[in-house]
This record gives sequence, C-alpha cells and structure tokens, in this order.
Amino acid sequence: MPKTPLALMIAASLLFATSACQPPPAKPASDKLEVANNSDKPKPSAAIQTIDETKTEPLVEVKTPKALTKAFVALSETKLTNELICTKLNDTMQQIDNKSKFEDIHTIQRQLEVCLPTTGNSEILQWLAEYQALYGRFLSINQPVNEQSFYTLMNLAERGEKFPLAALKKVTPRIRYLISLVESNADVNVLYLGKGDYTFHHDLKAMADLFTPYLPKDQSAFIQRLATDNQSVFWHDATIAVPFDQVLERAIFWQDYIQRYPNGYAIEDAKSLFAIYRYLLFFGSENTQWTDDELREFRDPAQQQAINQLAQSANSQLAQDAQGLIDFMALSASQRQKKYPAPSKNDNGDKLDKRQKAKYQLAAALQIASPWQSDHKSDYKNCFTGIVCVDSSTS
Repeated sequence: MPKTPLALMIAASLLFATSACQPPPAKPASDKLEVANNSDKPKPSAAIQTIDETKTEPLVEVKTPKALTKAFVALSETKLTNELICTKLNDTMQQIDNKSKFEDIHTIQRQLEVCLPTTGNSEILQWLAEYQALYGRFLSINQPVNEQSFYTLMNLAERGEKFPLAALKKVTPRIRYLISLVESNADVNVLYLGKGDYTFHHDLKAMADLFTPYLPKDQSAFIQRLATDNQSVFWHDATIAVPFDQVLERAIFWQDYIQRYPNGYAIEDAKSLFAIYRYLLFFGSENTQWTDDELREFRDPAQQQAINQLAQSANSQLAQDAQGLIDFMALSASQRQKKYPAPSKNDNGDKLDKRQKAKYQLAAALQIASPWQSDHKSDYKNCFTGIVCVDSSTS
C-alpha cells in the first residue's frame, strides 16, 4: 500500500529525532584539500559574516523520508543563519572603513539582497543611510599624500589613461589600492570637483537600484532622482557646473514631486531642493550668470525661449516666477526703482553695483528669498553628494 504524505512526514520526524542524537560525521580528506586550494582567494574581513548559500535539494524533488528530513534541517539552518545576519547587518556595515577591502562591500551587497525582501520600510531606510555612509568611509583618504603625484594619477584615472609607475610609488598604499579598483572597473571611479581637485566616487545608480525595488513610489522617485543628479558635481567655487536647461528640469521635477507627494518621503528635503533650484534658475550664482548685469536679456537666446515656454505652461509657482521675470526685464530703470525701491548701499555700507541692485529688485518682484539665509542655515542639508540628504555638519 503506498504511503501517504502524512505518513512520510511522520517518518521524517522520527528519522530527524533519531539522527539528532548521532555524532556529526567526520569531514572527508577532500574537504581539507578544497580549503587548502581556496586559501589564496580574496576573502572578506573576518568581522564580515557571509550569507549561507548552501545548495539543498528542492523539497518537491525529495524521494525518501531521509532526504526530506535533510532538506528540512538544511532549510531551517540556512533561514536561522540568514536571519541572524540580517539582525546584525547595520553593525556589519558600520565596520567598513578606509582599511576595508572591496570584497567586504560585495559581501554586504549579497547580505542586502537576501535581507531586503523580508525587511520593514523603516529598517530599509536605515540600511540605505548606513550603506551610503560606509562608501564615504571606504573611499576616504586621511593619510598625507604627495599632492603632485596624487593629482597626476587622479587626472589620468578620470581620462581612463595608464598610470606611470613613478607616480604610483609616491602615493600611499591605500590610494594605490583605490586606483587599482578604478583600473579594474570596480564600483569606484574618479570625480572632478573643480579647481584641480579630485575625489574617489562610486556608482550611485547601482546603489539606488539595490534598494528601490523594496521601497514605495515616493521614496523610490526621490532616491533615483538624487542618484541621477549627484553622479556628477553640481557646483564648485560658486559656479554652477550643469547647464541652464538641467537647472530648469530639476526645479520642475521637485515642484512636481511636492505636488504629487505632499506628505511623501523626505518632503522637507524635497522642498529645500526646490527652493535651491528655483533660486538658481532665476538668480544664477556668484560666478554663473544667465543674463547681463542689469537683467535686461539672457546671454543665450535658448534660455530666454525656455523661460517663455515655462511662463506659458500650466499654472504653477515656476510659471508665475517665469512670467514675473519677463515682466521685470521689460521695466525701465526708473520703473523698477519706483515699483521696487533699492537702497544705494548694502548692509556693509558698500555701494550696490548694477548687478546687485537688479538682483535686489528682482527678489522683491518675485518674492524669492535666498535658501541660504542665516535663519535657515540650521535646517540646511547636503543633498548634492549621495542618494540620501545628510546634515551639512556631517557631510
């Protein structure tokens, strides 16, 4: 008479109870040989625990009660091991520093792939922030360097050229290691910061892609946007490093994000980003000006056309601002002074030049305050280097 599934389960349980009392079998000699052969392979740091990837026979394929018992035991052990690793994942990520190896990060990536699908949202966001922070520590350089050799190597790395041996010998072992990661196309690259300065960077899009499948739409949209925008430098030395059309597109994105997700993820950071891009769109920066000094015309006709189109778009804050700018540019000097009176001197007692006076009056016309005013500084976060905004004091 064929055994029913229930009978098989009972038999499996009896076998498990019997086998639990038996001593573990000795490891065959071949296992020792396997360990010896793998001893020279790169390994994660001792403190970084690896996910158990033991292959077991699928339950649907087992054919005997003994095999069924073994499968159940293996699955239970794997699940318990992985759950333990997931509970320690935050601590594990905090162990990564500028002495770690890239294999340690690979191990954490594998752990995240296992842990993310079964983890709650608040813990995922905590892991995301810690994962960003670990890359910052991993890529940091706090040892003295030969500046000339360092900049020579970073310049060559950015251009994808070969590195001279003489320059490599003059930098620290850690820099040589990071340079080797750049050379081997690992998730490390060189980012030009401006004014001859460089830093090591990594693929923000890959970081976002690891987490966003397990996040709601508002969080995913926010993080993916930062990953795209912050892959390169936005500004340096009071100079906007991206073209006008990108500043416009980013301002529109954050305006739409705030409207679509009024109570969404990091909404205050989104509002801050909108305020920054909105201000820079209409006022430029100290070293980046879209118009002439008196705010009469744009230096690039394409920018004037973009502002005209924005003014004619659906009713929004940016559309109102664009129309306000167009109207302001059409006013004569006397009309501006009558409608938006400007002082002859600034707060320091210095005389306002043409540009300063025009910007003062435009700010009054558009009612746009600088996002860096002193009463907002304590709330300012850095949203221009990673996929999570961080306090400026810690970035």
